[in-house]
Amino acid sequence: MVWAGFSAAGKTKLAVLYGKTRTTLSEYLLPFAQLHHDTDFVFSHDGASIHRSKRTEEFLEEQDVRVLPWVARSPDLNPIENLWSIMSHRVYANGRQYSSVAELTTALVSIWEAIEHSTLLSLTESMPRRAKRH
Repeated sequence: MVWAGFSAAGKTKLAVLYGKTRTTLSEYLLPFAQLHHDTDFVFSHDGASIHRSKRTEEFLEEQDVRVLPWVARSPDLNPIENLWSIMSHRVYANGRQYSSVAELTTALVSIWEAIEHSTLLSLTESMPRRAKRH
């Protein structure tokens, strides 16, 4: 599994998950947020059980991270889902297959790093319109 985040200011590094969610948030989300947003940001994640766990919620609260309330079954309110779709199309373009996890991981990191800033801006700027629909 992979984890990543982005805003209009840029994107985090792509995290290949082997550890706990709290570790991933500590090593990827918090440094990115502090560098680009100081304390002025709202974190949005999907409704996956690992994201809603008591430990994850407590960790985010301890770190003073404001979390956008999640509307059930509303992936359109989470622009990272659009970015995952873009990534998937690029990773598996032309029927591409991978012979190992390491090979797939290398491709994922390379494609993530190549995501254009204009794509991030477009997705970020679409949020007010998406929110109005709900």
